[in-house]
Amino acid sequence: MPAAPALGSVPSDLVELARVGEPFGLAGWVAVLPSSSTPDVLLRSRQWWLAVGLGAVPEPFAVLQCKPQGKKLVAHFEGFESRDVAARLKGAQVFVPRSRFPRTAEDEYYWVDLLGCQVFNREGLCFGAVDEIIDHGAHPILQVGRQLIPFVRVYVLDVNLEQRSIVVDWQEDYL
Repeated sequence: MPAAPALGSVPSDLVELARVGEPFGLAGWVAVLPSSSTPDVLLRSRQWWLAVGLGAVPEPFAVLQCKPQGKKLVAHFEGFESRDVAARLKGAQVFVPRSRFPRTAEDEYYWVDLLGCQVFNREGLCFGAVDEIIDHGAHPILQVGRQLIPFVRVYVLDVNLEQRSIVVDWQEDYL
């Protein structure tokens, strides 16, 4: 496998945004499976950090090109010129430093920031932590244990990322 460019230490603010899938074509491209339906950060970044192998330390890889291909992306990295070499990346975790994320507007949140937040209703009942955010098409849905809570203003009353908490207008028996 070509050596990844040595660009210093691993950034402390890496966020996992995707996984590498199968090789794409014959010229060293790979399919990339984003963890979000809006992979804008990946499309704009010219350097990704990949962890190739279980427990591997992420290393920087220069992205020559990246473009949408259906529900996935396809990417070509510097030094990857054949399908066989690209196949060695299958399963790699893809990270981008948080510092490269665009600023959000007020009342906008990155899904990755909502994961792990404790969810309470108005009465103070804790449903648990956000396990996953599901892209429902019309709106995202917070999965909190068995609870599925639409992430829309009518139900989500407050998001406090500093306190890692979300207050919702929701009841325990709303399944």
